[in-house]
Amino acid sequence: AACASAPQAQSEQAFAPALFVARDDDSVMYLYGTVHIRRPGGDWGAANAKAALAESQELWTEMDLGPQAQAQAQALVLELGLSSEPLSARLTPEEYAALEALAQQLGVPVRQLEPMKPWLAALTLSVLPMMQAGYDPNAGIDRAVDRAAPAHVRRRSFETAEQQIGFFANLSEQAQMQFLREAINEAEQGAAALEALSIAWERGDLETLERLVIEQFRAEAPEAYEVIFTRRNRDWLET
Repeated sequence: AACASAPQAQSEQAFAPALFVARDDDSVMYLYGTVHIRRPGGDWGAANAKAALAESQELWTEMDLGPQAQAQAQALVLELGLSSEPLSARLTPEEYAALEALAQQLGVPVRQLEPMKPWLAALTLSVLPMMQAGYDPNAGIDRAVDRAAPAHVRRRSFETAEQQIGFFANLSEQAQMQFLREAINEAEQGAAALEALSIAWERGDLETLERLVIEQFRAEAPEAYEVIFTRRNRDWLET
């Protein structure tokens, strides 16, 4: 997950998220990277992105943003994210002690995390600090673009809720445990790292985004990188 910095950090000069365009003789396609969780109140795009949306006939997002799809996603998380094997049986005593300390710091009873599979516990521990710091999934750029699009623009999506959740739920046990350990160990540094990423997104700083998102993810979690980046890019390209 990535999040944008506070609205007051934006300035007319600095706020210029990257917008790409692909053209042929009879069509134009705009590619606009978004962040899914941010503090409320910031703008979703500069003038070029707003002009691109205004002239578009279709708007493609990762998945359907409607309430029915969101409800389906929540049901799938409960179906695919819980296990009869508790986290305490998967972690070493030292790792579990670190989990307990982090849960206490976040104000979450560790018993609520116990039945979660490692991937869901990792996502929970990654997102909670952001939400407690004032970031809101409903303020994400993709939702803001969807709200800003004229009514006649056709909404389409690349993936279903089942596919998106499956990216994490179908990771190997080893990859899920790596994800969880990193979430526990890096929770305190996460806010600063996300702030750096957010500023890079706002400024269209592609070099920094490449380093923070692509290179770091590929080095730390190669299996997840293959699933979340490489395979998805190929599938989206075909679509």
